Amino acid sequence: MYRRTLKVGVFGLDAAVAEGMRSVEAPARFEVSVVEGPWPAGADLDECDIALVPSPDAAQTPHRARLVLCASAEAVAELDAAAVSAFLDVWAGPFPPALAAFHFRKLLEREKEDADLALTRQYLDTAIDSMPELVWFKDARGAHLKVNDAFCETVGKTKEQVEGRGHYYIWDITPDEYAQGEYVCLESEEETMRSSTTLLFDEQVKTKRGMRQFKTYKSPLFDADGTVMGTVGVAHDVTDLGNVATELDILINAMPFAIVVEDTDGVILNVNHITEQYFRVKRDNVIGGKIKHWRRVVFGDELADAREEKETCEFTANIAGTDTTFELNKAPIVDVFGNVTGQLRIYRDVTIERVLERRAAEAARTDYLTGLYNRRYFYERLEESPRDEPITIVTLDLDDFKDINDRYGHAAGDVALVQTARILRETFPDGLVVRWGGDEFVVALPNDRDPREVCVAVQDMIEQLHRKSLAASESYPFTASAGIATGLPCSIDELIKRSDEALYRAKRQGSSLCRIDGEED
Repeated sequence: MYRRTLKVGVFGLDAAVAEGMRSVEAPARFEVSVVEGPWPAGADLDECDIALVPSPDAAQTPHRARLVLCASAEAVAELDAAAVSAFLDVWAGPFPPALAAFHFRKLLEREKEDADLALTRQYLDTAIDSMPELVWFKDARGAHLKVNDAFCETVGKTKEQVEGRGHYYIWDITPDEYAQGEYVCLESEEETMRSSTTLLFDEQVKTKRGMRQFKTYKSPLFDADGTVMGTVGVAHDVTDLGNVATELDILINAMPFAIVVEDTDGVILNVNHITEQYFRVKRDNVIGGKIKHWRRVVFGDELADAREEKETCEFTANIAGTDTTFELNKAPIVDVFGNVTGQLRIYRDVTIERVLERRAAEAARTDYLTGLYNRRYFYERLEESPRDEPITIVTLDLDDFKDINDRYGHAAGDVALVQTARILRETFPDGLVVRWGGDEFVVALPNDRDPREVCVAVQDMIEQLHRKSLAASESYPFTASAGIATGLPCSIDELIKRSDEALYRAKRQGSSLCRIDGEED
């Protein structure tokens, strides 16, 4: 806070004047001393800040002090305007102590007001000049009364060139552009004064650096009687931010998947074109809404409820009547301080990818020719079965299959394999039917099947297979043999071995037979 020292000289005046002045208390933050001396004062004038003198001629001599003329009423009445303007104040005598004190108190009050005003101006100038935003004060006609350094830097003019001038001169706008309101803030200024409240505007202004985009707060300025006498504006240049937003739009719209940008309150800030295509929505209808509402509109209430309870990374939604599988990845958006300000939602349509994966997985565990599961899947499936529940294994092998291939060709052999696979599935719909390799098949049945009943079913199937091969025009007659074993799945290879032994026993006894492991023929 400032401190002010005033040395006041009283020259050639009655001692009562100095006496009255010394009775006045100095204003806050002021230190006042009153000294007396003869007139003319000579060099003593230069040692004073303010000097009370008895003669108008004092204004004619060089001096540092500001002068107060103390003369009779008659002498004061004879002064012209030019003479009066040379003095800080003019006091008309006589000067009793009380009157001298009154005049001096008023003079000190003005000094205090001037000091406070200077400090306030310094506060204001320092504050607005330290701001990176553009700051200006205008009167009701649009003339700029005060601007800050950032404003001058933007328009390329000094404060002296700007203050007192209008918009078209400052921003180098042609009279026609100004009259049409193009690149001009006329409407926003008028709206602010009409509303008598602070308003926010998005404004484009033509500058020496080209078009600039501003976020501008404008507030009305009120006179002492409450009437609006002008406006104050604070403008933040968001052109670069706008360019960043444009670049972000270009970037996310170049991505081959849907991107949704949301803030920490779940409000959607941006979406790309793929989002519109994926979810059949319009960008303008989405931005500004809540992600929860958008999800309900796009996915339906049932799926939306499920995802609000637990949002999985992959889900299937019915979009415009088509089931579509999406993979969702979320990434936080952080500011320079590491604070989370929102997040990106990235939706990728993986419907075709998952179909291909299922096909690949199916192919890896399925025999291409017969469509049956293969040996690899057989072991995977039985690994998942309860270890304490017995199962029945049927091993079936076509009789003399090599002769079929050699005599009739591999195409005939393939027909025989396909026919066998089909009849096995029909015979054991609840079993795991596998092409073990070559012309050998394996069936795994649950523990509630009696091996003898299974043997009867297999024997009927073998006879049916032979009859159908006789009747089929595209194949040649063939027969098959089978073996059955029952045991716990913890010893699958042992069960397979035992059923194989029963199979070979059936083959040794002739074709088209089924035998059970451990039973006499």
